[in-house]
Amino acid sequence: MAQPGRTIPSKRQHIMIQQLPYLLLAAAALAWILYRQLSVQPVRENRPYLLMLVLGVVGAGQIAALAGHATIPAAAYAALGAGLLSAAAVGWWRGRLVRVWRDGGRLVRQGNWTTVVLWIVGLAFHLGLDQVGVVLAPAAVQRAAAGALGTTSIMLYLSIALAAQRFATLSRSRATAAPRLRAVSL
Repeated sequence: MAQPGRTIPSKRQHIMIQQLPYLLLAAAALAWILYRQLSVQPVRENRPYLLMLVLGVVGAGQIAALAGHATIPAAAYAALGAGLLSAAAVGWWRGRLVRVWRDGGRLVRQGNWTTVVLWIVGLAFHLGLDQVGVVLAPAAVQRAAAGALGTTSIMLYLSIALAAQRFATLSRSRATAAPRLRAVSL
């Protein structure tokens, strides 16, 4: 029973309140990623995708938890798919721009301000696509769930974006790792 003068949050408000921890976690992860983009970092060549796998599992778990509590419209899932494809494309592009070299036999990399701007633009594009899913949702509660899907999917977005960047970086490093000896024909 509600107390006098106190309102009970609607389902929409409840969904939005539940998204705050996801936003805080994603913001912390993004700040850490951007910091590491600008600093010289060793590249793990033996297990290069471990962090991305962990982020992906967390992100997929967050999406599954939301789907268990809210009805998410198909348009929101379509927008999510397009946003995740953009994560791969922009991540690959960043990986092509990262500086890569060997230092004492260890592979290292360092991003620049262009890669940081691409992070921000890519994430803004992803969130913009999520808003398309919100606009296309048929009812107010489903619009709230569609918006929550966009917020909740940021960890999965980061996972895919980092994996695509790492893939491009590693493929560049392998192509330039060591000069190949050519057979000379006489």
